[in-house]
Amino acid sequence: MWYVLKNRRKIAISNLRLAFGNEKTALELNRIAKQSFRNLGKNIAEFLRFPLLNEQNLWDLVTVEGRENVEHALDLGRGVIIFIAHLGNWELLAPVYSALFPKTAVIAFPLKNRYLDKMVNKYRCWLGLEIIRKRLATKYVLKALKDNYVVGFIADQNAGREGVVVEFFGKLASTARGPVAIALKTGAPLILSLDIRFPNDRHCLIITEPVKLTITGDLDEDVACNTAKLMAELEKQIRRYPCQWMWQHDRWKTRPDAKWQDKRKMAKRQDGKTAG
Repeated sequence: MWYVLKNRRKIAISNLRLAFGNEKTALELNRIAKQSFRNLGKNIAEFLRFPLLNEQNLWDLVTVEGRENVEHALDLGRGVIIFIAHLGNWELLAPVYSALFPKTAVIAFPLKNRYLDKMVNKYRCWLGLEIIRKRLATKYVLKALKDNYVVGFIADQNAGREGVVVEFFGKLASTARGPVAIALKTGAPLILSLDIRFPNDRHCLIITEPVKLTITGDLDEDVACNTAKLMAELEKQIRRYPCQWMWQHDRWKTRPDAKWQDKRKMAKRQDGKTAG
């Protein structure tokens, strides 16, 4: 993939330059990019072997740190929101969470190829995961949380003009509002969960304690503040394991210009007037 997908290779190196600037040499950035492709290739190979997994042999591949954080959060009866990033082999979170918790769902974007989409979702649901389609996400996420589900959001990619703008590696980046916005509205605990690949290709699934949300009553400001907290924590983990993040995605594609910011401020003022 490193040699064939030239456009993705350029995007990966460009992202690394944006993220690390002069912190690393061109040779180091090139090495990280190439290792990121290698990690992605391993992810695909492992994903294709999901049908061989069961609730017993899964633990030969994965260990879990912080399972009790989800268990304690579920005791509140409001469900749990899991913020998932494209680190390590993020697809492993599907069978792991399915094996650990009987009521688990994830929001998934449909793939353009419907045959590939069907196969991918079949593999993701191998041990009982439920898929929530993006088009109807809000309605079904609220219902799932009410039923005390663990609901995963893969939410570290570019969110376009609908996202909230926060700093990520010192650059403004459009980021999904959903995980934080729904946590604020429902009171569901919000947890960051990451997979880390070890040199021997075993994995460790890390589950953090619930994020301590800042709540001021201004929803837009609270979404921005708490999303920034999440992305700052994710940045720390990526800096620790730079070769394991998916640099091939154009993370800083949406650049927040003055026109966009003015439009968002105007919409916010209009919302305030309407509420008044």
